[in-house]
Amino acid sequence: MITRYRIAIAGTCLLIAAAHRLPAQGNTADIAGGFSYANANPEVGTPKTSLSGWAVGASGYATPWFGAGFEIAGQFGSVPASSTSGVTGTALNVKEYSYMVGPQFRFLNSSKVQSSFRWLIGGVFGQANLPSTESAANTQLLAAAGYNPFNETKLAMMFAVPVDVSLSRLVALRFEPGLYMTDFAPLAAGGSVAANQHQWNFRFMIGPVFRFGKGK
Repeated sequence: MITRYRIAIAGTCLLIAAAHRLPAQGNTADIAGGFSYANANPEVGTPKTSLSGWAVGASGYATPWFGAGFEIAGQFGSVPASSTSGVTGTALNVKEYSYMVGPQFRFLNSSKVQSSFRWLIGGVFGQANLPSTESAANTQLLAAAGYNPFNETKLAMMFAVPVDVSLSRLVALRFEPGLYMTDFAPLAAGGSVAANQHQWNFRFMIGPVFRFGKGK
């Protein structure tokens, strides 16, 4: 964990040092949105699953290379029951709503491609529910196997590198891979909440970007 933070801090310092050599950028603000995917699970202790949904955000630059941005996202999916639980089909329906804000360092600009590094931090609401059609007997089997409904609001953080491929001067297509951290706490025996656990997840967003303003 410490190594990850050191790498992130070192990378940020390098980007800041390199940014002073960059030419002025073509836009000072943008709005983006689109499809979002994550390999994650708010129910800590059960396998990760594919979550998909939406993401929307905006960025503004105070200088040609430094600015800030925010992103709001909602992602949804289901966790299949394990073969040892005695239940087939879906064990839990899960969803996450995240809201994060933070600095953004733009290090690449051309007429065709722009890219930056962003470090966002904020919160995430995670919820897991048993299927409404599940029988009482299956509910007990799932609980014994560690599938318990819950909802929590916890810390969230993301390191991401949005890459914008220009379609015109004002419109681009964004590809944004990221490392997405949540801090959900697993349920201990008897339904009590254990200590928070960092969960590192892959996250990806793709969608249109609308640019505004013009750099000097």
